[in-house]
Amino acid sequence: MKQSIILALFALIMVSCGSNTSTIDNQPTEICVWENGQWATDWMEAYVDYFENAVLEYNGAKVKDVFLQWTLAFVDDDNIPEMVLLCSGEAYGNLVLSYYAGKVSEWTSWRCNTDYIPRSGLICNQDGSMGEYWDKVTRLKKGQFTEIYNHTDMLYQGHDTVGTNEFYCIFNGEKTLRVGDEMDCHQYDSKKNDLFPSAGRVNINASLNALPTAILHKDWQPSPSDNVSLSESRLTVSVL
Repeated sequence: MKQSIILALFALIMVSCGSNTSTIDNQPTEICVWENGQWATDWMEAYVDYFENAVLEYNGAKVKDVFLQWTLAFVDDDNIPEMVLLCSGEAYGNLVLSYYAGKVSEWTSWRCNTDYIPRSGLICNQDGSMGEYWDKVTRLKKGQFTEIYNHTDMLYQGHDTVGTNEFYCIFNGEKTLRVGDEMDCHQYDSKKNDLFPSAGRVNINASLNALPTAILHKDWQPSPSDNVSLSESRLTVSVL
């Protein structure tokens, strides 16, 4: 079945394959990732190898058994895009892979709500569940993911009346007890906006063109379009 995926449905099989890896004025660019029967770049080959062999540290599941869709995105400002394995369920979140100096590093969102600012290196995960809510900003630089902002609310005691729940409000490690609703602790908003301004934010799941991870499995080959041989087939991905 993996061999018979018809990529024409995604308009990805082309006779010509662009190799430009620059983005002008935040307009999408087409990047060639597969040609002549193999992955076209070292970084794409490394991403595929990671997908095939990695396991998730927090539950031991195989990455290839969890994630069903992927895309590329310029998260930081170099010319190698990140691979985004898109959320297949709230328990898994999104997985962002970065290639730098020959190595793949990873960042996992907790649950699905994830924004980034293209080419800024900044990713924000704002979500929550089961009495714990968070707003976290991470910076990607030279293949390293570093958390630079963390506001977390943890439910201490719940009450029946709206606005009377008690939360521990934790900001960058400092904890205070307050009464109200989750994430209703706004004295830190300006600090977050300084780090992660609202202008230019992109939701990682809603705005990117999703592709099936089936094409990342070992020995995948496309079904060429009519009058196009396998050696002439190319796989290109639109990247913001």
